[in-house]
Amino acid sequence: MTRTFRQAMLLAILTVAPFRAEAGWVLEWSNVASKPEGGHMAPQPSSMAIAGGRMRLAQPEVITLIDYNTSAFSVLNPKTQVFWTGTIEDYARHVAGSRAKATRQLMTNAGKKGDSAPLEVALPKVDPATLPPISITKDRATEKIAGYDTVKYVVQVDGDRFQELWVAPALDMSADLNADRYLAYQRTMGAGMAGKAAGQYNALYLSDQYRSMIEKAFILKMITHHMAGTFERSATSVRQADVADSEFTVPDEYRKVKLADVLPAPPAANPSSAGTTAIRPGGR
Repeated sequence: MTRTFRQAMLLAILTVAPFRAEAGWVLEWSNVASKPEGGHMAPQPSSMAIAGGRMRLAQPEVITLIDYNTSAFSVLNPKTQVFWTGTIEDYARHVAGSRAKATRQLMTNAGKKGDSAPLEVALPKVDPATLPPISITKDRATEKIAGYDTVKYVVQVDGDRFQELWVAPALDMSADLNADRYLAYQRTMGAGMAGKAAGQYNALYLSDQYRSMIEKAFILKMITHHMAGTFERSATSVRQADVADSEFTVPDEYRKVKLADVLPAPPAANPSSAGTTAIRPGGR
């Protein structure tokens, strides 16, 4: 009788005031690109959902679904309701191959004789010994972003300022986004890049200091410097919430197509420039 009474009381308590463990995060971002001479482009919003080792990044023209547990990778075009699904390696190979093809066509159009060998389909191996030196320095500047106190870090690669990062030490998302799996993804994406930016990003993602910095913290603001200007991404809202599994799946009404039919081709690499980067959905 006593046991039955305890069970009934427990059921009543749970029914009146249920305990709800929220699993996942929802973030809103503002993204601003600027030109070398200082002109700013119009800000673009994006939203991000993170839960259980998965990420959904919704931008105005493309939605990216990443499963860091399985390396599954999907790109959706919400306007045309088409999608492509593969692995992170498939995506990086496509970007690298498309850029090589565009570069070959650019040389042909310019009347130059390009390499006639078949395009490489395998991702190049990144040799850490060949990467430029990197330093990550803590700055004295602080800022409250999306309700969190952040600390500024400056990343220099080969002596040049590459990124400025505002890190929130109290924002621990490691239960939903494992640092090692995240970095494995970023390194694969980095292998598909070209030019100076490839060395910069690969040096960052192979840095033990960078890994330690993001293992139990989260970057809420990032300014990246490159030959075409700067790109700034800053969080405007961060909240913990239950994220439905459906957020990480492709809607039934979407039609599967080739990746080239979802995304525009990347720009051709210019041998005389500092290099171009691959499209990099996701990331911190």
